[in-house]
Amino acid sequence: MKLIWLRHGETNPNRQRRYCGHLDPPLNEKGRCQAEAAAARLAVVEPVAQVVASDLLRARQTAEPLLRQLSTATMQVTPLLRELSFGEWEGLTYGEIYSQNPQALHRWLSDPVRRSPPGGETMTQMGSRLDRWLHEILRHAGTEMRVIAVTHGGPLRWFISRYLKQDPASFWDRSIPHGDVLSVKWEGNRWREQP
Repeated sequence: MKLIWLRHGETNPNRQRRYCGHLDPPLNEKGRCQAEAAAARLAVVEPVAQVVASDLLRARQTAEPLLRQLSTATMQVTPLLRELSFGEWEGLTYGEIYSQNPQALHRWLSDPVRRSPPGGETMTQMGSRLDRWLHEILRHAGTEMRVIAVTHGGPLRWFISRYLKQDPASFWDRSIPHGDVLSVKWEGNRWREQP
């Protein structure tokens, strides 16, 4: 099975980097362009059976151009692909969080696998949602099936650190930019990145 991860397009106005988490902002203009460009790139890959998106608006809006380009693909929406819940920090910038509670921010950045933002999720909690979804698709997917998953930065980092690097502590080491893709293939006992 081949899985193509797609990170949703940008949402924040004026390129402000806010922790959106479970907030539900729409794509901004650049984000809509990123979604269209990603759909055009992915339309030339092998046939895709299914597009699965996080239930949050920014992911669903990123998936819409894919469905127009990939006429044979079906669409599924699931909360299992949602971004990490940032709790009290949702909607805030890094600078705002730092000025309000630098100690809590430092604790979370130092150990996101076991610590959570106040009122939010740990990476392990978010990862358990993602793990359930991966288990489901592997149970139902054929070996030649191709799926595009439209999700967020946190789930992508979790997948890379847990499944590709096999080291959840490497969570901060690699990210996927908005509107970009990561292609992986299930090889029977593990996921491997594809060019």
